[in-house]
Amino acid sequence: MNVKSKIESIINHDSFLHYLLMLTLSTILIGYAPSSIALVVFCLFAIRNAIINKITFKPNLFLLLSCILYILCCVSYFWTVDQALTIKGIGRLSVFLLVPIVFTTIPKLTFKSFQVILNGFTVSNILLGIFFLIVAVVNYIKFNNSSVFTYHDFVEILDLNAIYVSVFYSLSYFFILSKKIKKRIDYIGLLLLLIFILLLSSKTIIATFLLGNILYFVFYKKRSTLKSPKAIGIVLVSIVIITFTSREVVKRVLVETTTNFEEVLNREKFNKIYPWTGTSIRLLQLRNLKEQIEENNVFWKGFGLFASRENLRERHLAFNTYHGYYGYNYHNMYAQILAELGIFGLLTLLVILGTGLKKSFKAKSFFMLMFYFLMIMTFFTESFLWVHRGVFLFVIMSCIFYRTDFQKNKIRAKE
Repeated sequence: MNVKSKIESIINHDSFLHYLLMLTLSTILIGYAPSSIALVVFCLFAIRNAIINKITFKPNLFLLLSCILYILCCVSYFWTVDQALTIKGIGRLSVFLLVPIVFTTIPKLTFKSFQVILNGFTVSNILLGIFFLIVAVVNYIKFNNSSVFTYHDFVEILDLNAIYVSVFYSLSYFFILSKKIKKRIDYIGLLLLLIFILLLSSKTIIATFLLGNILYFVFYKKRSTLKSPKAIGIVLVSIVIITFTSREVVKRVLVETTTNFEEVLNREKFNKIYPWTGTSIRLLQLRNLKEQIEENNVFWKGFGLFASRENLRERHLAFNTYHGYYGYNYHNMYAQILAELGIFGLLTLLVILGTGLKKSFKAKSFFMLMFYFLMIMTFFTESFLWVHRGVFLFVIMSCIFYRTDFQKNKIRAKE
Protein backbone atom coordinates (compact mmCIF):
# COMPACT_ATOMS: atom_id res chain seq x y z
CA MET A 1 0.00 0.00 0.00
CA ASN A 2 1.50 3.36 -1.09
CA VAL A 3 1.43 6.56 0.96
CA LYS A 4 -1.60 7.99 -0.88
CA SER A 5 -3.63 4.84 -0.23
CA LYS A 6 -2.67 4.87 3.46
CA ILE A 7 -3.77 8.49 3.83
CA GLU A 8 -7.06 7.76 2.07
CA SER A 9 -7.73 4.74 4.28
CA ILE A 10 -7.13 6.88 7.37
CA ILE A 11 -9.36 9.80 6.37
CA ASN A 12 -12.11 7.48 5.09
CA HIS A 13 -12.28 5.59 8.38
CA ASP A 14 -15.20 6.55 10.67
CA SER A 15 -12.89 7.06 13.65
CA PHE A 16 -11.03 9.82 11.77
CA LEU A 17 -13.98 12.18 12.32
CA HIS A 18 -14.08 11.21 15.98
CA TYR A 19 -10.43 12.16 16.45
CA LEU A 20 -11.00 15.48 14.69
CA LEU A 21 -13.89 16.09 17.05
CA MET A 22 -11.70 15.21 20.02
CA LEU A 23 -9.05 17.63 18.72
CA THR A 24 -11.62 20.41 18.45
CA LEU A 25 -12.83 19.97 22.02
CA SER A 26 -9.26 19.67 23.30
CA THR A 27 -8.14 22.97 21.76
CA ILE A 28 -11.02 25.19 22.95
CA LEU A 29 -9.13 26.35 26.06
CA ILE A 30 -5.89 26.86 24.14
CA GLY A 31 -7.27 29.63 21.99
CA TYR A 32 -9.69 30.94 19.39
CA ALA A 33 -7.55 30.11 16.35
CA PRO A 34 -6.64 26.44 17.13
CA SER A 35 -10.19 25.41 18.04
CA SER A 36 -11.72 27.29 15.11
CA ILE A 37 -9.30 25.71 12.64
CA ALA A 38 -9.92 22.25 14.13
CA LEU A 39 -13.70 22.75 13.90
CA VAL A 40 -13.49 23.90 10.26
CA VAL A 41 -11.34 20.86 9.37
CA PHE A 42 -13.85 18.55 11.12
CA CYS A 43 -16.78 20.13 9.25
CA LEU A 44 -15.03 19.86 5.87
CA PHE A 45 -14.19 16.19 6.34
CA ALA A 46 -17.68 15.47 7.71
CA ILE A 47 -19.24 17.02 4.59
CA ARG A 48 -16.79 15.11 2.38
CA ASN A 49 -17.71 11.88 4.16
CA ALA A 50 -21.43 12.60 3.69
CA ILE A 51 -21.00 13.26 -0.04
CA ILE A 52 -18.86 10.16 -0.67
CA ASN A 53 -21.12 7.84 1.33
CA LYS A 54 -24.34 9.57 0.21
CA ILE A 55 -25.51 10.01 3.79
CA THR A 56 -28.97 11.51 4.06
CA PHE A 57 -29.81 14.53 6.17
CA LYS A 58 -31.24 13.40 9.55
CA PRO A 59 -32.54 16.34 11.63
CA ASN A 60 -32.96 16.15 15.41
CA LEU A 61 -34.53 18.24 18.16
CA PHE A 62 -31.35 20.11 19.07
CA LEU A 63 -30.86 21.11 15.42
CA LEU A 64 -34.39 22.50 15.31
CA LEU A 65 -34.04 24.45 18.56
CA SER A 66 -30.55 25.78 17.81
CA CYS A 67 -31.73 26.89 14.35
CA ILE A 68 -34.66 28.77 15.93
CA LEU A 69 -32.27 30.50 18.33
CA TYR A 70 -29.88 31.44 15.53
CA ILE A 71 -32.73 32.72 13.34
CA LEU A 72 -33.76 34.98 16.24
CA CYS A 73 -30.15 36.23 16.39
CA CYS A 74 -30.22 37.05 12.66
CA VAL A 75 -33.70 38.60 12.65
CA SER A 76 -32.69 40.93 15.50
CA TYR A 77 -30.53 42.77 12.93
CA PHE A 78 -33.69 44.50 11.67
CA TRP A 79 -34.32 46.28 14.98
CA THR A 80 -30.90 46.29 16.65
CA VAL A 81 -29.57 49.53 18.12
CA ASP A 82 -26.04 48.62 16.95
CA GLN A 83 -25.86 46.89 13.56
CA ALA A 84 -22.06 46.48 13.60
CA LEU A 85 -22.09 44.57 16.90
CA THR A 86 -25.07 42.47 15.81
CA ILE A 87 -23.29 41.43 12.60
CA LYS A 88 -20.28 40.47 14.73
CA GLY A 89 -22.54 38.41 16.99
CA ILE A 90 -24.23 36.69 14.05
CA GLY A 91 -20.80 35.57 12.85
CA ARG A 92 -19.65 34.37 16.28
CA LEU A 93 -22.83 32.41 16.99
CA SER A 94 -23.03 30.81 13.53
CA VAL A 95 -21.93 27.55 15.20
CA PHE A 96 -25.53 27.30 16.46
CA LEU A 97 -26.57 26.72 12.85
CA LEU A 98 -23.59 25.19 11.06
CA VAL A 99 -22.34 22.64 13.60
CA PRO A 100 -25.72 20.92 14.27
CA ILE A 101 -26.32 20.69 10.51
CA VAL A 102 -22.91 19.08 9.97
CA PHE A 103 -23.54 16.64 12.82
CA THR A 104 -26.72 15.39 11.18
CA THR A 105 -24.64 14.18 8.22
CA ILE A 106 -22.16 12.04 10.19
CA PRO A 107 -22.79 8.41 11.22
CA LYS A 108 -24.30 8.02 14.69
CA LEU A 109 -21.63 7.80 17.35
CA THR A 110 -21.27 4.54 19.19
CA PHE A 111 -20.79 4.68 22.94
CA LYS A 112 -17.18 3.54 22.39
CA SER A 113 -16.58 6.53 20.08
CA PHE A 114 -18.21 8.79 22.67
CA GLN A 115 -15.75 7.46 25.27
CA VAL A 116 -12.76 7.99 22.96
CA ILE A 117 -13.70 11.63 22.28
CA LEU A 118 -14.28 12.46 25.96
CA ASN A 119 -11.17 10.58 27.09
CA GLY A 120 -9.05 12.73 24.77
CA PHE A 121 -10.79 15.89 25.99
CA THR A 122 -10.18 14.87 29.61
CA VAL A 123 -6.50 13.99 29.11
CA SER A 124 -5.87 17.35 27.41
CA ASN A 125 -7.55 19.17 30.32
CA ILE A 126 -5.44 17.33 32.89
CA LEU A 127 -2.21 18.02 30.97
CA LEU A 128 -3.16 21.69 30.74
CA GLY A 129 -3.88 21.72 34.49
CA ILE A 130 -0.43 20.26 35.21
CA PHE A 131 1.05 22.99 33.00
CA PHE A 132 -0.81 25.67 34.99
CA LEU A 133 0.43 24.11 38.22
CA ILE A 134 4.07 24.12 37.03
CA VAL A 135 3.79 27.77 35.97
CA ALA A 136 2.23 28.63 39.35
CA VAL A 137 5.14 26.96 41.20
CA VAL A 138 7.66 28.91 39.10
CA ASN A 139 5.78 32.18 39.75
CA TYR A 140 5.58 31.42 43.47
CA ILE A 141 9.36 30.90 43.63
CA LYS A 142 9.83 34.13 41.69
CA PHE A 143 7.32 36.38 43.50
CA ASN A 144 6.69 34.52 46.81
CA ASN A 145 2.95 35.14 46.44
CA SER A 146 0.54 32.24 47.04
CA SER A 147 -2.22 33.94 45.00
CA VAL A 148 -0.58 32.54 41.84
CA PHE A 149 -2.15 29.19 42.75
CA THR A 150 -5.74 30.44 42.82
CA TYR A 151 -8.59 31.85 40.74
CA HIS A 152 -7.73 33.87 37.61
CA ASP A 153 -4.02 34.04 38.49
CA PHE A 154 -3.79 30.26 38.17
CA VAL A 155 -4.71 30.39 34.44
CA GLU A 156 -3.40 33.85 33.64
CA ILE A 157 -0.62 32.55 31.40
CA LEU A 158 -3.21 31.70 28.71
CA ASP A 159 -5.39 34.71 29.56
CA LEU A 160 -8.24 32.44 30.63
CA ASN A 161 -11.20 32.97 32.93
CA ALA A 162 -11.10 30.71 36.01
CA ILE A 163 -14.86 30.09 35.92
CA TYR A 164 -14.78 28.86 32.32
CA VAL A 165 -11.81 26.60 33.02
CA SER A 166 -13.63 25.27 36.10
CA VAL A 167 -16.57 24.27 33.87
CA PHE A 168 -14.25 22.33 31.54
CA TYR A 169 -12.50 20.58 34.44
CA SER A 170 -15.78 19.75 36.17
CA LEU A 171 -17.04 18.12 32.97
CA SER A 172 -13.88 16.01 32.74
CA TYR A 173 -14.25 15.07 36.41
CA PHE A 174 -17.87 13.97 35.98
CA PHE A 175 -17.00 12.07 32.81
CA ILE A 176 -14.43 9.97 34.70
CA LEU A 177 -16.78 9.62 37.67
CA SER A 178 -19.54 8.31 35.37
CA LYS A 179 -17.41 5.44 34.07
CA LYS A 180 -18.75 2.07 35.21
CA ILE A 181 -15.25 0.58 35.41
CA LYS A 182 -12.45 2.82 36.63
CA LYS A 183 -8.74 2.06 36.39
CA ARG A 184 -6.03 3.39 38.68
CA ILE A 185 -5.22 6.12 36.14
CA ASP A 186 -8.86 7.26 36.35
CA TYR A 187 -8.62 7.74 40.11
CA ILE A 188 -5.42 9.75 39.63
CA GLY A 189 -7.27 11.87 37.07
CA LEU A 190 -10.16 12.45 39.49
CA LEU A 191 -7.70 13.53 42.19
CA LEU A 192 -5.87 15.97 39.91
CA LEU A 193 -9.10 17.46 38.58
CA LEU A 194 -10.42 17.85 42.14
CA ILE A 195 -7.28 19.81 43.06
CA PHE A 196 -7.52 22.02 39.95
CA ILE A 197 -11.22 22.78 40.52
CA LEU A 198 -10.59 23.81 44.13
CA LEU A 199 -7.58 25.95 43.19
CA LEU A 200 -9.65 27.75 40.55
CA SER A 201 -11.93 28.80 43.43
CA SER A 202 -15.16 29.44 41.51
CA LYS A 203 -17.89 29.51 44.16
CA THR A 204 -20.74 28.61 41.80
CA ILE A 205 -18.86 25.77 40.11
CA ILE A 206 -17.60 24.32 43.41
CA ALA A 207 -21.16 24.36 44.83
CA THR A 208 -22.42 22.62 41.66
CA PHE A 209 -19.48 20.22 41.80
CA LEU A 210 -20.31 19.21 45.39
CA LEU A 211 -24.01 18.74 44.55
CA GLY A 212 -23.03 16.59 41.59
CA ASN A 213 -20.92 14.32 43.76
CA ILE A 214 -23.71 13.96 46.31
CA LEU A 215 -26.15 13.15 43.51
CA TYR A 216 -23.80 10.51 42.10
CA PHE A 217 -23.15 8.67 45.37
CA VAL A 218 -26.71 8.86 46.73
CA PHE A 219 -28.79 8.21 43.61
CA TYR A 220 -26.47 6.55 41.08
CA LYS A 221 -24.15 4.50 43.27
CA LYS A 222 -26.35 4.22 46.34
CA ARG A 223 -25.05 4.55 49.89
CA SER A 224 -23.66 1.01 49.92
CA THR A 225 -20.77 2.25 47.77
CA LEU A 226 -19.45 4.28 50.68
CA LYS A 227 -18.94 1.08 52.69
CA SER A 228 -16.03 -0.13 50.54
CA PRO A 229 -12.48 0.62 51.82
CA LYS A 230 -11.54 2.17 48.44
CA ALA A 231 -14.49 4.59 48.56
CA ILE A 232 -13.75 5.52 52.18
CA GLY A 233 -10.11 6.15 51.25
CA ILE A 234 -11.11 8.41 48.36
CA VAL A 235 -13.48 10.39 50.61
CA LEU A 236 -10.76 10.85 53.28
CA VAL A 237 -8.17 11.98 50.72
CA SER A 238 -10.73 14.36 49.21
CA ILE A 239 -11.46 15.87 52.64
CA VAL A 240 -7.73 16.45 53.23
CA ILE A 241 -7.34 18.11 49.82
CA ILE A 242 -10.41 20.28 50.33
CA THR A 243 -9.11 21.34 53.76
CA PHE A 244 -5.76 22.51 52.37
CA THR A 245 -7.03 24.13 49.16
CA SER A 246 -10.31 25.72 50.21
CA ARG A 247 -8.95 28.70 52.17
CA GLU A 248 -9.24 30.96 49.12
CA VAL A 249 -12.80 29.73 48.46
CA VAL A 250 -13.82 30.38 52.08
CA LYS A 251 -12.24 33.83 51.92
CA ARG A 252 -14.16 34.68 48.75
CA VAL A 253 -17.44 33.36 50.21
CA LEU A 254 -16.95 35.56 53.29
CA VAL A 255 -16.41 38.59 51.05
CA GLU A 256 -19.76 37.88 49.35
CA THR A 257 -21.54 38.02 52.74
CA THR A 258 -20.69 41.74 52.90
CA THR A 259 -23.07 42.46 50.01
CA ASN A 260 -25.64 45.12 50.92
CA PHE A 261 -28.61 43.99 48.80
CA GLU A 262 -30.91 46.87 49.70
CA GLU A 263 -28.26 49.46 48.88
CA VAL A 264 -27.39 47.91 45.49
CA LEU A 265 -31.06 47.75 44.50
CA ASN A 266 -32.02 51.26 45.64
CA ARG A 267 -29.01 53.57 45.79
CA GLU A 268 -29.07 56.29 43.10
CA LYS A 269 -25.31 57.01 42.98
CA PHE A 270 -22.28 54.94 43.88
CA ASN A 271 -18.64 56.00 43.80
CA LYS A 272 -15.43 54.84 42.21
CA ILE A 273 -14.28 52.98 45.33
CA TYR A 274 -17.59 51.33 46.29
CA PRO A 275 -16.80 47.83 47.75
CA TRP A 276 -18.32 45.69 45.00
CA THR A 277 -18.52 41.92 45.32
CA GLY A 278 -19.28 39.32 42.63
CA THR A 279 -22.85 39.13 43.93
CA SER A 280 -23.44 42.87 44.16
CA ILE A 281 -22.17 43.72 40.66
CA ARG A 282 -24.34 40.97 39.16
CA LEU A 283 -27.29 42.24 41.20
CA LEU A 284 -26.70 45.73 39.82
CA GLN A 285 -26.75 44.30 36.30
CA LEU A 286 -30.14 42.69 37.02
CA ARG A 287 -31.35 46.06 38.32
CA ASN A 288 -30.14 47.56 35.04
CA LEU A 289 -32.09 44.91 33.13
CA LYS A 290 -35.28 45.66 35.09
CA GLU A 291 -34.94 49.36 34.30
CA GLN A 292 -34.14 48.61 30.64
CA ILE A 293 -37.34 46.58 30.34
CA GLU A 294 -39.32 49.45 31.89
CA GLU A 295 -37.63 52.33 30.08
CA ASN A 296 -36.36 50.85 26.77
CA ASN A 297 -39.15 48.38 26.01
CA VAL A 298 -36.80 45.41 25.42
CA PHE A 299 -39.01 42.64 26.84
CA TRP A 300 -40.41 41.42 23.50
CA LYS A 301 -37.56 42.03 21.04
CA GLY A 302 -34.49 43.10 23.02
CA PHE A 303 -31.81 45.59 21.94
CA GLY A 304 -30.57 43.19 19.25
CA LEU A 305 -27.81 40.57 19.38
CA PHE A 306 -24.68 41.90 21.20
CA ALA A 307 -26.29 45.37 21.18
CA SER A 308 -26.94 45.95 24.89
CA ARG A 309 -23.42 47.19 25.67
CA GLU A 310 -23.87 50.92 25.07
CA ASN A 311 -27.03 51.13 27.16
CA LEU A 312 -25.30 49.27 30.02
CA ARG A 313 -22.31 51.60 29.77
CA GLU A 314 -24.57 54.67 29.97
CA ARG A 315 -26.27 53.28 33.07
CA HIS A 316 -22.93 52.64 34.77
CA LEU A 317 -21.90 56.20 33.94
CA ALA A 318 -25.13 57.44 35.54
CA PHE A 319 -24.48 55.30 38.64
CA ASN A 320 -20.89 56.63 38.79
CA THR A 321 -19.43 53.11 39.19
CA TYR A 322 -15.79 52.18 38.70
CA HIS A 323 -14.85 52.65 35.02
CA GLY A 324 -13.71 49.03 34.75
CA TYR A 325 -17.38 47.97 34.88
CA TYR A 326 -18.40 50.09 31.88
CA GLY A 327 -17.63 47.27 29.46
CA TYR A 328 -19.19 44.50 31.57
CA ASN A 329 -21.91 42.31 30.14
CA TYR A 330 -24.73 41.04 32.41
CA HIS A 331 -22.65 38.13 33.72
CA ASN A 332 -25.91 36.18 33.51
CA MET A 333 -26.84 34.28 30.35
CA TYR A 334 -30.56 34.45 31.06
CA ALA A 335 -30.44 38.23 31.53
CA GLN A 336 -28.15 38.65 28.50
CA ILE A 337 -30.42 36.80 26.10
CA LEU A 338 -33.58 38.49 27.42
CA ALA A 339 -32.00 41.93 27.00
CA GLU A 340 -30.80 41.24 23.47
CA LEU A 341 -33.28 38.77 21.94
CA GLY A 342 -36.32 39.35 24.12
CA ILE A 343 -38.58 36.83 25.82
CA PHE A 344 -38.66 34.47 22.81
CA GLY A 345 -34.87 34.14 22.91
CA LEU A 346 -34.97 33.35 26.62
CA LEU A 347 -37.78 30.79 26.17
CA THR A 348 -35.86 29.07 23.36
CA LEU A 349 -32.78 28.77 25.58
CA LEU A 350 -34.87 27.36 28.44
CA VAL A 351 -36.44 24.78 26.10
CA ILE A 352 -32.97 23.75 24.88
CA LEU A 353 -31.84 23.21 28.48
CA GLY A 354 -35.09 21.46 29.44
CA THR A 355 -34.97 19.02 26.51
CA GLY A 356 -31.31 18.34 27.29
CA LEU A 357 -32.20 17.39 30.86
CA LYS A 358 -35.07 15.24 29.63
CA LYS A 359 -32.77 13.44 27.19
CA SER A 360 -30.22 12.77 29.95
CA PHE A 361 -32.90 11.02 32.05
CA LYS A 362 -34.09 9.04 29.03
CA ALA A 363 -30.53 7.96 28.21
CA LYS A 364 -29.83 7.35 31.93
CA SER A 365 -26.57 9.24 31.48
CA PHE A 366 -25.18 10.82 34.64
CA PHE A 367 -22.55 12.67 32.62
CA MET A 368 -25.13 14.24 30.29
CA LEU A 369 -27.24 15.23 33.29
CA MET A 370 -24.24 16.94 34.90
CA PHE A 371 -23.37 18.75 31.67
CA TYR A 372 -26.78 20.43 31.48
CA PHE A 373 -26.88 20.99 35.24
CA LEU A 374 -23.48 22.72 35.03
CA MET A 375 -24.72 24.85 32.14
CA ILE A 376 -27.89 25.85 33.99
CA MET A 377 -25.90 26.93 37.06
CA THR A 378 -23.10 28.64 35.10
CA PHE A 379 -25.64 30.66 33.12
CA PHE A 380 -26.66 32.37 36.39
CA THR A 381 -23.20 33.94 36.77
CA GLU A 382 -21.76 34.11 33.23
CA SER A 383 -22.94 35.12 29.75
CA PHE A 384 -21.47 31.77 28.74
CA LEU A 385 -22.84 31.35 25.21
CA TRP A 386 -21.81 34.83 24.08
CA VAL A 387 -18.13 33.86 24.52
CA HIS A 388 -16.19 31.76 22.01
CA ARG A 389 -15.16 29.05 24.48
CA GLY A 390 -18.63 28.82 25.93
CA VAL A 391 -20.60 28.53 22.70
CA PHE A 392 -18.12 26.05 21.19
CA LEU A 393 -18.33 23.77 24.24
CA PHE A 394 -22.11 23.98 24.57
CA VAL A 395 -22.97 23.39 20.92
CA ILE A 396 -20.41 20.64 20.26
CA MET A 397 -21.23 18.72 23.45
CA SER A 398 -24.99 18.99 22.80
CA CYS A 399 -24.48 17.69 19.26
CA ILE A 400 -22.41 14.78 20.58
CA PHE A 401 -25.15 13.85 23.04
CA TYR A 402 -27.83 13.94 20.35
CA ARG A 403 -25.74 11.82 17.95
CA THR A 404 -24.59 9.17 20.44
CA ASP A 405 -26.46 5.88 20.65
CA PHE A 406 -26.66 5.34 24.43
CA GLN A 407 -29.33 2.65 23.99
CA LYS A 408 -26.95 0.09 22.46
CA ASN A 409 -24.55 0.52 25.36
CA LYS A 410 -27.39 -0.24 27.83
CA ILE A 411 -28.30 -3.37 25.87
CA ARG A 412 -24.69 -4.59 25.96
CA ALA A 413 -24.48 -3.85 29.70
CA LYS A 414 -27.50 -6.09 30.31
CA GLU A 415 -25.94 -8.91 28.31
